[in-house]
Amino acid sequence: MKTGKINRRNWLKSGLMFSAGALVAPSVLAKGGGYNKFTGEYEFESELNGITAKLNYNENPYGPSKSAIEAFRAAAVEGNLYPDKVSNTVREMIAEEEGVSVDHIFLGSGSSEILTMTGLAYGADKGSLMSAHPTFKTMLDTAVGIGCDWQQVPLTKELKHDLPAMKAGVGPNTKLVYICNPNNPTGTLLDPKELKAFCNEVSARVPVFVDEAYTDFLDDPKANSMIDLIHEGKDIIIARTFSKIHGLAGLRVGYGIARPEIADRITRYSTRLITVSGPSLAAATASFKDENFKSMVKEKNAEARDYTFKELKKRGFKPTKSSTSFMIFPINMKPGDYLQQMRDKGVAVRSWTFDDQNWCRVSIGKMEEMEQFISALNTVHKS
Repeated sequence: MKTGKINRRNWLKSGLMFSAGALVAPSVLAKGGGYNKFTGEYEFESELNGITAKLNYNENPYGPSKSAIEAFRAAAVEGNLYPDKVSNTVREMIAEEEGVSVDHIFLGSGSSEILTMTGLAYGADKGSLMSAHPTFKTMLDTAVGIGCDWQQVPLTKELKHDLPAMKAGVGPNTKLVYICNPNNPTGTLLDPKELKAFCNEVSARVPVFVDEAYTDFLDDPKANSMIDLIHEGKDIIIARTFSKIHGLAGLRVGYGIARPEIADRITRYSTRLITVSGPSLAAATASFKDENFKSMVKEKNAEARDYTFKELKKRGFKPTKSSTSFMIFPINMKPGDYLQQMRDKGVAVRSWTFDDQNWCRVSIGKMEEMEQFISALNTVHKS
């Protein structure tokens, strides 16, 4: 898909890429709401006053864990010190867990910074970045913002990545392929063998970025990760986050895994300083080791997700089977009207339009929040 461009040389000279948070995608700047033709999302600008079930940002309703809070508080007394040492410790911890050397690991202020840096690193060259559509947009918005093209490949009828079509679409101008698995906003999961075969073949031509933000909610996260291909030296980039199952979205901790040469290329587009605070890293370290907390979150999320799926089916909706902490289903209302009426009932959700169909994406909250969501939906649907 052809997109608008800005003068890349002037933009690079401005130095914006080296200021954390300076680059804001055009769609984020939009005010007043409306349909975003590039992402398929209906962007609804509204205050959250009166919202009692905040189910629009896929936030973990159970976190942070007690161990993470205690670690954060303990580290706060050293807030006067730069967090270089603890940053290295976190990278070493992750590297050991993933079976790679520490120079494969790079940190970011949430996985969003990892995505943004990658969008800059590969979008600065002439060409295009490829992804499914719809999918998580941060990297693609960033690339479009600096004049790169966004090559969109529609999802299959099952709302999954069309891997054969994506493979066939890789051309001389394709600089990177982005795969969000499980996908956001659809919650769908690819077969790990099929994805591994795709990544193995395509990465011989261009790097493949696999966003694994939600793999922790799967029954077997390791079996669905593409980390083995990095062990083999393939041009694969993986992003993970502490925002979801760890419940640390407000503390902004994420990390990337890639061959050292690729990791170095991406981190050149950061400030080259530590962008995550010492207390946040301490909380992430504690949560990383807290298997009981992660198991509790996964169990409660699955329970509330199953309840929501069944209740939607009872009411004649057709939700897509989700592997994540959110769910998507078709609606027969205009997105703006639907979102406003749900908010009038105290429930905040999100909406997309693609394949000539309007969709609602609802985050999975606590059971009482999902019961409130279903109750609100009953009223709005009848009206």
